[in-house]
Amino acid sequence: MTDYDDREPVVEPMEEEEPLRQEDEGILDAFVRYQRKAMDEGCLAVQALIPPEFRAHGREAKRAFKRSFKVLLDEIAARIEEAEAEDETPQRPSTTGKTKVKVEVS
Repeated sequence: MTDYDDREPVVEPMEEEEPLRQEDEGILDAFVRYQRKAMDEGCLAVQALIPPEFRAHGREAKRAFKRSFKVLLDEIAARIEEAEAEDETPQRPSTTGKTKVKVEVS
């Protein structure tokens, strides 16, 4: 996936259509190539509408959003490791002393 945040839109006259390269690609390959170009150009068109400051703040918001989940997931992982370490400690067998306990099973 292309990162459009750092690319500046370029306003150029429409280029002439490339001929279909029969020896290199088939009809479906040409279709996919043109669809990718259309998507790239569409993204650049939308980017041209958005002020640079908005993009900068949007990037920082994305970073902060990712960091918030990293902090949360790191804490969850630490607590899981701590719980696993507690489970590994040997448990003393439960004793009732010299008295026997009767259990009724029905």
